[in-house]
Amino acid sequence: MDEKRGRGRPKVSEKIVGSLASKYETIMTNGKDFRSRRSISDTVYAMQAVPILLEVASEIEGLELILKDDERYMCRSIMNQLGRMSLAENYDKESVITIAKMAIYKKQNGCSVKEIEKYIRHGRLTGQW
Repeated sequence: MDEKRGRGRPKVSEKIVGSLASKYETIMTNGKDFRSRRSISDTVYAMQAVPILLEVASEIEGLELILKDDERYMCRSIMNQLGRMSLAENYDKESVITIAKMAIYKKQNGCSVKEIEKYIRHGRLTGQW
């Protein structure tokens, strides 16, 4: 029998992480369906920020506010913006870590996650912090 030809859209994460797409899709879904392609891409970006922050976890006080050690909890919207900084806008790791520290500081001082996300998105897109 002939091999089936793939139809439809490619995996969303393929555009972001290339050949690692199937790995990320498996990790993210865990048997669950995502509501949209957007939620998949947001999760991939958020997961890309995790290793950067875990490298310097001992240096960042309050990291548990946006990322728990077991990686099951994360402020997805903040982590998403940090991942986009790294992958989409090619910010270096030091910049991502600095902005993560700023996000933690703002969260400790009462800012909402939505406000922090908007701040990071604005800075990421305009370069004005």
